[in-house]
Amino acid sequence: MKMTDSFSRFLRDRSGVAAVEFVLVAPLIILIYLGAVELSQGIEMSRNVNRTSGIVANLVAQQSVIRKNQLDDILEIGKATMYPYNRDTPSIRVTAIQVEATPSSNPSATVAWSYANGKLTRDAKDSDIAIPASFRVAGMFLVKVDVALSYVPITVWGLRNLASVKGGVPLGETYYFAPINSEIILCPDC
Repeated sequence: MKMTDSFSRFLRDRSGVAAVEFVLVAPLIILIYLGAVELSQGIEMSRNVNRTSGIVANLVAQQSVIRKNQLDDILEIGKATMYPYNRDTPSIRVTAIQVEATPSSNPSATVAWSYANGKLTRDAKDSDIAIPASFRVAGMFLVKVDVALSYVPITVWGLRNLASVKGGVPLGETYYFAPINSEIILCPDC
């Protein structure tokens, strides 16, 4: 009789159940929380990359003549829009594109000038460049801005020196703007 009483008392006893449940559920709750934080920061960084590309393209498109030092300043403004994120620096490339002036079914587009910082390289002057068909209008001048950033999640960023964790999630955006105050934009020292 004592054995069955002890067993039934054990089954009815609820002390310590909450602590055991917490120990089982806490890791899952923490993972969900960290995942939500990383997801929201990743979405925000994607928006910032998009915003940076638009800001830089708009500022360049407002010029009729631009110089390297002005481009450096504009690219710094673009980088500043990424703050407070400081785990990677955005790479920005500005390319001025001239579409062939002679009317044809598929006019060619060439690089008038290009300027870049970070990991992106300049497009070679007078080289052909691919642009969307909707922008292939004879005689059109365009400003193309590419922004690239490797988003490193904060949970990985803290561990990157301890382990062989490298890279991140590549984010990028490309904007095309037509000149606002002139028909073309010159860059004599690009």
